[in-house]
Amino acid sequence: MFAPSHVTPAPLQRLLTPASRRLMLTLAAALGAAVGATTDAHALAANQQLDLKVLVMAATGSEPSLDAWTSALAREGIPYDTFVANTADPLAATALEPVANQGKYQAVVLATGDLAYCDATGCKSALAADEWTVLNAYQAKFGVRRVIAYAWPNPAYGLNYPFQSGDISNATGKLTAAGVAAFPYLVGTVPYDVGTWGYYAEPLPAAAGTASPFTTLVAGPVGPGGAAASLAGVFKRADGIEELVITASSNAYQSHHMIPIHGFISWATRGVQLGFYRHYFTMHIDDVFLPDDRWDVDDNVTYEDDGATNPLIRMVPSDVDRAIGWQKKHGLQMDFVFNGGGSEEAAKGKKGGDPLSNKLFANKWHFYWINHTFSHPNLDTLSLAVLHDEIKKNHLFAHKHCLPSNHSELVTGEHSGLNNPNLPAALKANQITWIAADNSKQPKPYKIGAATTIPRHPSNLYYNVGTIAEQLDEYNYIYFENCTNSATTTCFTAPATWQQYVDSEANIMLRHVLTNDARPHYIHQGNLAEDGTAYPVMDALLAKFKQYVKAPIVQPYFRDSGSLLQAHSAWAAASTQATAYYTGGQIYIKSAVSVYVPVTGHWQGGLYGGQRSGWVWLPAGATKVLQVQNKF
Repeated sequence: MFAPSHVTPAPLQRLLTPASRRLMLTLAAALGAAVGATTDAHALAANQQLDLKVLVMAATGSEPSLDAWTSALAREGIPYDTFVANTADPLAATALEPVANQGKYQAVVLATGDLAYCDATGCKSALAADEWTVLNAYQAKFGVRRVIAYAWPNPAYGLNYPFQSGDISNATGKLTAAGVAAFPYLVGTVPYDVGTWGYYAEPLPAAAGTASPFTTLVAGPVGPGGAAASLAGVFKRADGIEELVITASSNAYQSHHMIPIHGFISWATRGVQLGFYRHYFTMHIDDVFLPDDRWDVDDNVTYEDDGATNPLIRMVPSDVDRAIGWQKKHGLQMDFVFNGGGSEEAAKGKKGGDPLSNKLFANKWHFYWINHTFSHPNLDTLSLAVLHDEIKKNHLFAHKHCLPSNHSELVTGEHSGLNNPNLPAALKANQITWIAADNSKQPKPYKIGAATTIPRHPSNLYYNVGTIAEQLDEYNYIYFENCTNSATTTCFTAPATWQQYVDSEANIMLRHVLTNDARPHYIHQGNLAEDGTAYPVMDALLAKFKQYVKAPIVQPYFRDSGSLLQAHSAWAAASTQATAYYTGGQIYIKSAVSVYVPVTGHWQGGLYGGQRSGWVWLPAGATKVLQVQNKF
């Protein structure tokens, strides 16, 4: 598991406030913060066991909800199998219970209600009647829950027929009291994105003298019968099977999917699953101490190193105060990716030195610092001697000024030099084990000698702008004036306003924060200077996040982002060689290879968002036994 932050030396410890956690992680444990919650107990028979794996079923395999759910399971590291009914062999009882009283799946997800699909002969279920009998019998025997990822409301799901069908873009779902209990990490509302098709239907009324078999978790508008529509709710069928019925369409990156999906998964698994989930956000500020070029709004070009015509952009001492104030307001910390040569160049000939450098040195403990090479050259063709000198001189600069940094981390200028054959030796000589890459070009970590790349998310906060006017002018030049539609670019039909720009960039970052993505983001020091173009975007991101999620943001250090990505990748590769099941209130895990295993719902894990979870080291061939939060 990853080591908790309280073991971090005080100078390197991230800000610890109710709003955030900055973790000093090593491959030994993971930590979070929130109130704890026990699992939703179901009493398995003494001789029964359930594998910690999810079965995701679809009719044709082209359903958007299929990708939405499998993507979410994969992001958390939850093992799953996919069953596409129209191409698979008929569902047999042995596929679900290969050995008597040993269930293969702890939860079942149906991409659509009744696994319905339509062809030239009409609409029908992709499962035959005897296959439904097999599935229902299995779920009833083991108490396995079912999710209907996109259902048409009708009495078979405990709902009336829809009183409204169609586009529900920009609708707001509200958590009921039961929803608040089911999703303890959420604030109380769920936004439905533009392009969402859905159904509003009221739950069927309970029979006289009985409790309602339907419990709404996410409520929509009130219907003609006086009850709120259910956008997501639980139906307890007459045979005892519990179904989570979702009546709005979704894909993998819509807000109404990303925000509650972890809660949907945890409901289905009763809070015990393999997997690990956090909300991460770390922002790197590149080029600290250096000046940056400026965009020319008249010529629509950047004249490099032309400080006469277009004054270069460089932070001033008051910008440091603004950065510290922003951090205190949000309980977060920025990472300053620095070039010591910029400080020494700015200090030349100045009595008393460089004012910006002096201000930063006096406030160095407010930030975390990462080596960006001494003078920011392009490293693609440099010799080993020059590469070594650029890295080492910046190390020595950090040491001289006691900047809180770690020598194992490096960000090269413009992510250059990664293909330079001299780089592995330079990294080894300077004990660099983590080096940055651009996520838009190289999203998967890979080895450069003994070092591993950590992809960073770029943004449309440009390095060469100091004012709002410059930022918006360059943005519209790229996406409107000089734009060609392509597979990766959608051009604007009209220039964007400042608010449209801010919302768009904040939403892109929010998607990363909501999807268990430990990769850091990066911008440049000029975005903290002059108009501070970064602040409206980051403020909007955090406002959107806090509007819907009350679990704290987690900020890994750079090397710890790498460790998390590495751990998830190693587990994804090893999970097919591992087995895990629960029985008698305990989780049993065994793997053919040594690996860290992400586990949610056991007492040894750290608390986050109402659950305990963490990474458990599993030697090859050994069996690890963990006590679940509540007996099953």
